[in-house]
Amino acid sequence: MNKFPESSPKLSAVISTHVFTTGPAHELENYLRSRTRELLFISHPFYYSNERKSLVRLYSDGKLEKSYKIPTLSSFGPASYFRDLVVSILTVILSRKRYSLFIGLDALNSLAGLLLQKAGLIDNTVFYRIDYVPSRFRNRVANRVYQSLNLLCAKSCDWTWNLSKRMIEEQCKTPDLMPKQLVVPIGSNYDQIKRKATDPSGTRRLAYLGSLRKGQGLELLIDEMPSIRKAVPDAKLVIIGTGPLDSKLKQRAAELELDDCTVFLGYVQDHVQVEEILTTCGIGVAMYEQIPESFIQFTEPGKIKQYMACGLVVITTRLPEIAAEIEERGAGFAIDYSAEQLVSTIANLASDESLYFSARQSAIKFASEYSWTNIFDKTFSAMLSNRAES
Repeated sequence: MNKFPESSPKLSAVISTHVFTTGPAHELENYLRSRTRELLFISHPFYYSNERKSLVRLYSDGKLEKSYKIPTLSSFGPASYFRDLVVSILTVILSRKRYSLFIGLDALNSLAGLLLQKAGLIDNTVFYRIDYVPSRFRNRVANRVYQSLNLLCAKSCDWTWNLSKRMIEEQCKTPDLMPKQLVVPIGSNYDQIKRKATDPSGTRRLAYLGSLRKGQGLELLIDEMPSIRKAVPDAKLVIIGTGPLDSKLKQRAAELELDDCTVFLGYVQDHVQVEEILTTCGIGVAMYEQIPESFIQFTEPGKIKQYMACGLVVITTRLPEIAAEIEERGAGFAIDYSAEQLVSTIANLASDESLYFSARQSAIKFASEYSWTNIFDKTFSAMLSNRAES
């Protein structure tokens, strides 16, 4: 194993990622910028994003020294991803620096780190695996490439950060891979969030945060809003996010005459603003559907921790690994993908203040244990411990 600094302030690091909205990559950037000598942050838009420029930020001793954008190719997937790989490599080379650590979020970005490591410009590499799907692509060749890249990075990188134990169990089936695997769960900005005082009317305000796409349960939620309104007459639904189903969902809401109780806020870039909106709600909904292309069963959805950190009681399906712990700790409810169960659970929370406030306190307590700072502190300590034992 290559040399790894004894303490994080000695690090010089690179983060390379694809982004659609704020997430783990930006939280890692915020964490490392004050803990590194130099930090190079490279983010590429997904090929389907409206943003068509990669962003590069260079920090020195926590201060932003340089920030610039690089135009991308047209929205053709394979060519765009190859271009991103080349841009990440060239950005590091042109910085004329050697870095202690390269953290790639997804296999393609991690591959750039491995190639730079082979060239002697990177000491250690981390494969930050933020999703995993056995059948990611319908095209067999594309899916085989995806699986091969994931396995290559898991074998070749010095560490792999996984969002859940299930991710490790699914792909790391050989003993030689296990010592390099770390569980790095999704966190929240718990300490910075200004949660509202307890409000009995909170149960009437439902929230959905995330991509508006298939498998997220939004179709079910909107279809059942008339039934929810019968049980809870003043119920309202706030939807934060955008995606392929945006127009279809808005049309369906209009057909059901839900304009007075359903608000589509679209993409909200500032995570602080997102948190402020969520704190005005009382129930966070994450009704994941079991479909082949879903990665939720192997990973951890970011919205659930964010809901709890903002003081929301969670209603989710049993698909994500975290669902069992939510139910066990009384921080919410894990139900089937069922219209009847969804409506009855919301109605029970609205009619039973004691149940709601108990679940709310449990959710806040749960979230307090998963601040991003605590998660990354533990992760880097585990990496140092791993190095000491090797």
